Amino acid sequence: MKLLSRLGVAVVLIHSLIPLNASAQSQLNYATSWIGNSFGFGDGKWMQQDIQAISVGADGTVYTNSPWDESGSEIAAYRAGDKLAVAGSTHGWGAAGGDAVAVNHTYLYAAMSIGNQSNTLVGADYPPASQTWYGVTRRTLANLATGAPFGGGIGNSANATKNSFLPVQTVMTGTDASIRGLAASDTELYVADTYGNRIVVYDAASMQPLRSWSVPSPGRIAVDTDSTLWVLSGVSSGTLTILHYTANGAALASALTVPAGTVPADITVTPSGQILVADNGPLQQIFVFNKDTNGQPQAGAAIGTRNGLFHAMKGVPGNVRFNGITGIGVDPAGNLYVAQNGEGPRAIGSASVGQGAVLESYVFSSRAFNWRLYGLTFVDSAAFDPATPNSVYTGSKRFTLDYNQPTGREWSYAAFTLDRFDYPGDPAFHQPRGVRGEPMVRRINGKPFLYTLDPGAHYLNVYRFDAAHGEMAIPSGLLAQNPQPGSWPAGQPAYGEWLWRDSNGNGTVDASEISSNPSTGSAVGNGFWWVDSPGNVWLATPLSGIREMTLQGFDAAGNPIYTYARSNMFAMPQPFTRLARLVYVAETDTMYLSGFTSAIPWDAAHWKEAGPVLARYDNWSSGTPTQQYAISLTWNTQSNPQTTTVGVAVAGNYIFVAELYTAKVDVYDARTGQAVGYMTPGASVGNTSGWVDVYLGISAAQRENGEYVVLLEDDARAKILMYRWTP
Repeated sequence: MKLLSRLGVAVVLIHSLIPLNASAQSQLNYATSWIGNSFGFGDGKWMQQDIQAISVGADGTVYTNSPWDESGSEIAAYRAGDKLAVAGSTHGWGAAGGDAVAVNHTYLYAAMSIGNQSNTLVGADYPPASQTWYGVTRRTLANLATGAPFGGGIGNSANATKNSFLPVQTVMTGTDASIRGLAASDTELYVADTYGNRIVVYDAASMQPLRSWSVPSPGRIAVDTDSTLWVLSGVSSGTLTILHYTANGAALASALTVPAGTVPADITVTPSGQILVADNGPLQQIFVFNKDTNGQPQAGAAIGTRNGLFHAMKGVPGNVRFNGITGIGVDPAGNLYVAQNGEGPRAIGSASVGQGAVLESYVFSSRAFNWRLYGLTFVDSAAFDPATPNSVYTGSKRFTLDYNQPTGREWSYAAFTLDRFDYPGDPAFHQPRGVRGEPMVRRINGKPFLYTLDPGAHYLNVYRFDAAHGEMAIPSGLLAQNPQPGSWPAGQPAYGEWLWRDSNGNGTVDASEISSNPSTGSAVGNGFWWVDSPGNVWLATPLSGIREMTLQGFDAAGNPIYTYARSNMFAMPQPFTRLARLVYVAETDTMYLSGFTSAIPWDAAHWKEAGPVLARYDNWSSGTPTQQYAISLTWNTQSNPQTTTVGVAVAGNYIFVAELYTAKVDVYDARTGQAVGYMTPGASVGNTSGWVDVYLGISAAQRENGEYVVLLEDDARAKILMYRWTP
């Protein structure tokens, strides 16, 4: 690593080291909108961020379930493109949603779990210490928020679902014993006790057990028109088969044979008796089985484009271009419903919340499109394509914007960029949450490159694009501040930072492609990455200064080349004692830094914050950088809620600083450092948003007409918050 002589050069000041007072602010005149969700929450509605299972009611209402939705919509009801209800009582106080749901004409039955929050919850409503209940919550269709109590029902005595939970398994906390399949008639409830390797049948009214039989790790269940059952088996092993049983558990010979490579995700039976199987393998289709004159299933024409969204052009969404089907159903009127999450059903033991939810409907007979709902982002920020402020990337999506459209309708879902079939070795799958997170988009020699951070900015992932792969981002490189926990990837060092470049172009982290930098040890840990417009990579380390890794060109595969040997180091400038964020504007050689000072030192309770001070330095690379100003940002850790900062963006003549807990963006004049005003969520999004809960959770761009567009992660309701402001 090259250590420049300017490491010891003092910063020239043209303003006092005393930070500018930024407290005198007024609310700006701006518009609030959003990206990525069919609802903005202005009317109290939002599309949930994940769907793991659906069940369709007689009137075409679609009931959903998932283990987690940030704002508690694990179990919800939708009909005709609208959201009808949130069940509630599946979020917090030990409760979580689940992986299966079923309805009859009276009740909703949904898988859920109840824990005791590390043994802090005690009493009859909660399991014994270090244990978790997995079972079924029963609600009335007339009011999903109201439990339907039964003899022996337990839990939830503090709310309207008292005595309406059926425990099926009690296991040690940390064991995933989630119910993976439910089906119901008006008289019986069929439960796939996946952990217990059995199907259990309960009386649908009394919830008393009637009978059970052994099935190897059963999953989804479908009741046929002749009352026999189709059961997905082998969920725990991953070797999936579809078995056939009588309602009493006798095995039948007519098991379904699906195409090679199929990964069955769900099963349903149409009112006319056709059997549908959703495939989460490479084909991404719904297989249709018609019955011959002897009642035996025969393969018919599949529903959906072969390879789904991964058919050319890869990544472009559209009608029947499926992506990670998790649930299917057909109502009595002949409408097909398909739930997707860009991933497929959650693996046992996984905490995955999917890659964004899509719920859509078609006319089953003609495949004609009915309606579609989106909940596409979670712990995911957004960034503009420098080539146009009409194109916005998140970690795994691309959206196009038409600023002439009404509030909340400016965006269109243009692409899904994460390819789990061609590139299962994408580093994003092995990092926190298993998804790509916070993006930076750069145009280098006119070509687009996507750089992404995990929520804590430990890893910088690099992606390239080419025509053969459509909209898919091809894994190109990775810079890691420390070894990644676990066994992936093979070949990473045991100590110190490391990088990977995909020199053979296969999109997989091969051990021979890893370079290490053990000399830095843990000195770079918990730093913050930034990529400037020419493609140079900056790292603001907490205590060891700032490093610039200059782009060395491109290899034969088209990957950007970075090496530790070709790096420049800069000392941490005054007034900082710890750095937290960095924005470097290469065109003007201007550096913006935020962090902590001796007056307000860093403490571990605020590990994710951007700090209380932001400073601008001109002529950064000259050897004698000039500090133009230092701003005292909004910062009060004693208030309720606390007012601290979490993200910094710079565009045109303004700096935009996101506060962590208060749903507020503070705006400063980048030329003078003076406070200009602030923005908070407007009525179109219910005057609220979730926390900006990641290191790179805000971005901004200036349009040609002078308008500024600011994008923020909304941690609560599966969307990107958008502000539009003209000074």
